[in-house]
Amino acid sequence: MHLELIMPFPMPAYLAQLNVAGMSLDSRKIEKDWLFVALQGAQLDGRYFIKKAIQNGACIILSETKNSDEHGQIKMHQQVAEILVFKLSYLISQIAYQFYFPQKNLHKVIGITGTNGKTTIASLLANALQLLGVKNAQMGTIGNGLFGQLKTSINTTLDAISIFTELAKYQQQGVQYTLMEVSSHALDLGRVQALPFHSAIFTNLTHDHLDYHGTMQNYASVKKRLFTEYKLQQRIINADDVKGQQWLTELPDAISYGKVATQKNYLCVKNVFYKKQGICFDFQSSWGNGQISAPFFGHFNVQNLSAVLCQLLAEGFSIERLKKVFLTLNTVPGRMEKYYFVQKKITFVVDYAHTPDALEKALEALHQHKETGELICIFGCGGDRDPEKRPKMGKVAETLASRVILVDDNPRTELASVIMQDILAGFVNKEKVRCIHSREDAIKYALKHANAGDIILIAGKGHEDYQIIGKQRIHYSDRELLSALSQKEQA
Repeated sequence: MHLELIMPFPMPAYLAQLNVAGMSLDSRKIEKDWLFVALQGAQLDGRYFIKKAIQNGACIILSETKNSDEHGQIKMHQQVAEILVFKLSYLISQIAYQFYFPQKNLHKVIGITGTNGKTTIASLLANALQLLGVKNAQMGTIGNGLFGQLKTSINTTLDAISIFTELAKYQQQGVQYTLMEVSSHALDLGRVQALPFHSAIFTNLTHDHLDYHGTMQNYASVKKRLFTEYKLQQRIINADDVKGQQWLTELPDAISYGKVATQKNYLCVKNVFYKKQGICFDFQSSWGNGQISAPFFGHFNVQNLSAVLCQLLAEGFSIERLKKVFLTLNTVPGRMEKYYFVQKKITFVVDYAHTPDALEKALEALHQHKETGELICIFGCGGDRDPEKRPKMGKVAETLASRVILVDDNPRTELASVIMQDILAGFVNKEKVRCIHSREDAIKYALKHANAGDIILIAGKGHEDYQIIGKQRIHYSDRELLSALSQKEQA
């Protein structure tokens, strides 16, 4: 494609007809006649890799400048031009969109944002659509790809070029919907700036990522952009969340879901029943009334299922069809995922909860479904991340669990012992807590000492199959360990 067709500003005549065959932010992926985008990132400065990109075949370079006066200036590297671009990170999305979708014919993309619940809602939507016979793809924390064929991803939301690269692949494979988790970082850094979302869902806003955003107000403002700065067919917002309530008053055309009906278009949950095998709830809505049952735990999953139901009803699927589909939805990997040890009659539950609010909701959910025995909590906190939440999570665990075992999460470059001391500061009775740095040892200890009827929540890692210790990424999975221990018990 000619360079002039993908650039958001005029090109000199001698560059305008330059043919671009592909693009990347990674010089190692550059091929012949590709465009290389050199950003000045927090970790790496892409400009240091311009020479390598040219060696690999780059025909044009877009280089980020922090000086607005330099915007549009051109440097030559023999026959290859380097164009300096001011605020390039916010233009990449538009450039990638124009390159991969010149006809502006992108399939429907549903964005899900909020602190907790993004992965569950995206996964349940993908699962439901598949059961409804609609081909779809998913992008987010647990991976990217066609439903059931996800490939692991480091970030919740990919970089701008990778987003459109993936969407183009899905489109070629006949996908009708992509369910995308949209992080606050992605919104703030412009990764989805040009993406024409079909719909957006807001889950909730709780304490998280303040190491990046600084304040809850800044965090909320960034999330809100998805609902105010994008042309959406549907804005679906949780009316049970304080921030959601506020946004609904400002967005009269939005659809509300929750315990109360606040908008013209709404889904209102009425009666909730917590059963051993899952959840059942009645609802009233703009599309009719009914009852939904699904094999999940806790009130937060009532909210997640309500969001999914709301989106599918807004898309025109009937209540009768959806009632059947919800009965057969699958558990999301690492999201309240159950492992039952038959001989000892002990239940382990793996969940990704890594914020005070998420941990509280996970523990409350298990209390709602627990019949006998104690509730035990195993968790830790990540290093090089917001330290303010550590004592708060300790307080939540002490309040809601009978016993607590502190373990390492991803200590990264912090001392694991220091992280544990930060968590312990939230406990009144520190004798209630056992500290075992190894997650494997902690789980085996819990299995050995738990009694029949006990439920053990293992929080923090969820689907992840690694730990980051220092700067090393080491293979480890709570889920794999529990599966192996369960099989060993049955052998």
